[in-house]
Amino acid sequence: MSSILIRNGYVVTLNRTRDIYDNGAVYLENDLIRAVGRTEDVEAKYTADREIDAHGCLVLPGFVDAHNHVCQYLSKGIGDDVHIREWAARVYPYESFLTQDDVYWGAMGNFVEMIKSGTTCFCDSGGYYPERSIEAARNVGIRGIISRSTRDIEDPLWPLPPRLKETREETLKKAEALVKDWNGSADDRIRAWFSLRYIFNVSDELARAVRALAERYRVGIAAHVACIVGENEEAQKRWGVRSIERYRNLGLLGPNLLLIHMGWVNEREIQWLKNHDVKVVHCPSASMHGAYGVISHGMFPEMINAGVAVALGNDSATAGRFLDMVRTLYLAACAHKDVTANPEEIGAYKALEMATLNGARALLWDDKIGSLEAGKKADVIVIDMSGSEWHPLRDPITNLIYSADGKSVDTVIIDGSVIMEHRNILTVDEREVIEHVDRLSTELMERADIHIRSAWNVIS
Repeated sequence: MSSILIRNGYVVTLNRTRDIYDNGAVYLENDLIRAVGRTEDVEAKYTADREIDAHGCLVLPGFVDAHNHVCQYLSKGIGDDVHIREWAARVYPYESFLTQDDVYWGAMGNFVEMIKSGTTCFCDSGGYYPERSIEAARNVGIRGIISRSTRDIEDPLWPLPPRLKETREETLKKAEALVKDWNGSADDRIRAWFSLRYIFNVSDELARAVRALAERYRVGIAAHVACIVGENEEAQKRWGVRSIERYRNLGLLGPNLLLIHMGWVNEREIQWLKNHDVKVVHCPSASMHGAYGVISHGMFPEMINAGVAVALGNDSATAGRFLDMVRTLYLAACAHKDVTANPEEIGAYKALEMATLNGARALLWDDKIGSLEAGKKADVIVIDMSGSEWHPLRDPITNLIYSADGKSVDTVIIDGSVIMEHRNILTVDEREVIEHVDRLSTELMERADIHIRSAWNVIS
């Protein structure tokens, strides 16, 4: 048995009554939280093998990044300032040239960047060589969900490179094998789901088959829906209905469906989401970087007010462009204020719920993670509030979201193991990871014939 006592911190529990202890402690035993409370009360009952003095620190449940494409990490920077279709015309060929080593080391870089800013759990909503992503996740020590990209039809607006084209039977076989072999692995720190990569590359038959498999294995389905302006109109041309109605007609709407981006919905569709307990992921950084319009369209406050579980995601390192959940918290807390001209829209406290409790609920993991409560998994982050950006310090929660960023995260504990201490990753050699990321990304871009140059004159 191993135990850790985090004491003297500003402990934000995110429990049902949203209790905060301004001099609090969290006692961890093996992979579980055993006690949360005032420091003097917890210390009176428990003695730990190891103590962490969190004086001057904010203590939170780890952040949940509910949407990420792990295999895209090496493509960071190839999709800046272009239309989403041009973005896909670069990223899809990139994906087609990936090797297993590319995916492994890209995943290592992806997870290191996540952990450095306090993310302890993620959901990969579709990639290639997912087994190598799982290997990286196991080695780094992060918690997460992995799925394989699943698509079976060609679309003239979203063409696929020949290397990515698969039959329905092929894509289903590979997706099922992933779930069968890896769901619940690493003592249930790693789970595997199904995915429907994008609505225009998914046939009705594939969607029904994935629904049936997800029900059989009792896992979730991640799908990109209602993502960009014009999508619903194109869907109506092809299937006679808008995107969400198409999936509704196919029987997909349910508690295990995770819909991503989701800015282009209407009031009727929001009611369907609520009635079927569908989960939603808001990716404000991807929308703003890629000009999706999901913020300006303004339907996330309506979903939240209707009681839909809305989580937060960074998307990939090339779509959202960063994996810092604190920066994403700022966008989620602020962007909709400007759209609605309402200073109370979403805000810091609701955004923090989206990145913790709602993230856990969206990933069907809220019985284990998302808050600091006895019996839940020991996923805890300690955030240093000594930097100048934190002062004057009136409200640690609002200072975190409005003034700080992920570089304030000092210590990360996942499943009871200290993964980062004083900003040093303990499970892998961060410098080695960066060296592999730089070398393999350069080689991959040459192999895929993708060349990105500065818009300004660079003199060597």
